[in-house]
Amino acid sequence: MLNGMASYSTSISDTIDSEVSAIGAETASTATFVLIGKFSSIIFLGLAFIALARLLGPSGYGIYALALAVSGLFGSVGNLGVSTALNKFIPEHLHRKDKGAVEDLLANSFAVTLITGIIFAVISFSISGLIATYVFHNPSYTIFIEIASISILSSMLFGASYSALLGFNKGSHIAAISTMQAVLQAGIAILLVLLGLGPAGPIIGLIIGYSAAFVYSLYLIYVKNKLRMFVMPSKESIKKIFRFSLPVAGANAVQSVTSNLSLIVLGIFATTFVIGNFGVASRVNSLIDVISGSISVSLLAMFSTTLVNKRTRKNIGRFFNYTIYYSVLMLAPILLFIAVLAKPFSYVAFSGVYSIAPLYIAIMSIGTLAGLAGGYASTLLISAKEVKAVLKYNLIIAAIQLILLPIILPVLNGLGLIIILYAITPLLTDVFFIAKSVKLYKFNFDSKKLILILAANVVTMLLITPAILILGNNFIPLLIVAAIEVILIYPIALGLFGAVKRKDLRIISQMTSKVPVMGRIMLIMLNYTAHFVAG
Repeated sequence: MLNGMASYSTSISDTIDSEVSAIGAETASTATFVLIGKFSSIIFLGLAFIALARLLGPSGYGIYALALAVSGLFGSVGNLGVSTALNKFIPEHLHRKDKGAVEDLLANSFAVTLITGIIFAVISFSISGLIATYVFHNPSYTIFIEIASISILSSMLFGASYSALLGFNKGSHIAAISTMQAVLQAGIAILLVLLGLGPAGPIIGLIIGYSAAFVYSLYLIYVKNKLRMFVMPSKESIKKIFRFSLPVAGANAVQSVTSNLSLIVLGIFATTFVIGNFGVASRVNSLIDVISGSISVSLLAMFSTTLVNKRTRKNIGRFFNYTIYYSVLMLAPILLFIAVLAKPFSYVAFSGVYSIAPLYIAIMSIGTLAGLAGGYASTLLISAKEVKAVLKYNLIIAAIQLILLPIILPVLNGLGLIIILYAITPLLTDVFFIAKSVKLYKFNFDSKKLILILAANVVTMLLITPAILILGNNFIPLLIVAAIEVILIYPIALGLFGAVKRKDLRIISQMTSKVPVMGRIMLIMLNYTAHFVAG
């Protein structure tokens, strides 16, 4: 048994600098607030999602998914990397106590986002009829694509304000706007569908939710931080932003365009039934991404601050390894748990009509876990301003995806797209981005402990299969029993495989001790895990 788990908050591991630990603790706090906000979003959007999937049916939900794919295609191109620039440079300016630079960055970033958002919304709206007729072969889809085009501007503005709050490290504010957006989107979407608007209902709900949350975020950004809102944008400042953001925009656009284009291509080869199943699974995956994304979006600010400080810059490789290790340690059981329970969850939530969605959900969950390290490595490279390398690797990955689409989709349909996006792509991401990060900062990527964690997770999931066989599709009892089993078994498996040491428990406690709510939960789990850990 560890002596005095509560005293961990004052002890630092000999293998990591105190300043790096402090940055990790701050990042953990921000990530937790982001997670709280996104979990509240899950509650409202998740319930709305289930209701909409049932109300619209596979075909109706397929139309909704296709319309959003088109708007997402244009929205990803129009972002221009401004959100990433805000998340990176705001903490750097705050570290230097340069308030004027923050105001200038905000003014120019929002100006660029507003202009590009309007341009791409107009373009998407203008060609909606052509896309509906010649791509989806159904002119009646035009109205849905037109409405979705409006969401391009609102989603881009919300995304920029969200990233700004991340840069300010305002976790509680992020939780507030996330919850507000989710409540409005969910409530309005269901109401409009019940009123007979069909697939247009959730799209309109999305637009209203984004717009209202953006307006509130402006108050949080400017009023709460006592900043000047009306600062004239300048050509020089925009050029400075673009030097960093355009390669990032290219990388993000390539990634997002390929993803949305893949769904459009799937629409050519598959029925709306298949697309509806894919859309439902993708929506579940977006809820899954809430967990890993909460950590990922907080890492950019953390890595940027670490690299600015010369004393902590030398530890970036070590800290990167710790970040991956602790993320996989905590996320692997959640993601694999979702994969194992995909079938009973899908059947209860969406009914047996979505018969192929469980397989899609399972592969997506495992793929999210597989691509975790590569995604974090990409964030590290962006923090180091290696944006051209990120763009290059994303272009290579996109080229491979596009080559595979016409080969695999005609044969495997939705399953083929799942394999390309959530099996092949994560592996390519890991190979390219981890190798570049290791080469840049000259550190060894520690994969041994990750393998041990995964082994512990496999054993844990195997031990809960009897509950699945006995309870079948009785999801609520199964969920409760399986969750209790995982909580009890996972720490034991970690100890048996030697995947975690007492030193690791100390560092986790150090980073989470000041995190609201989650810190207390972690303390309980650490105390329990300590019984099975040696060394």
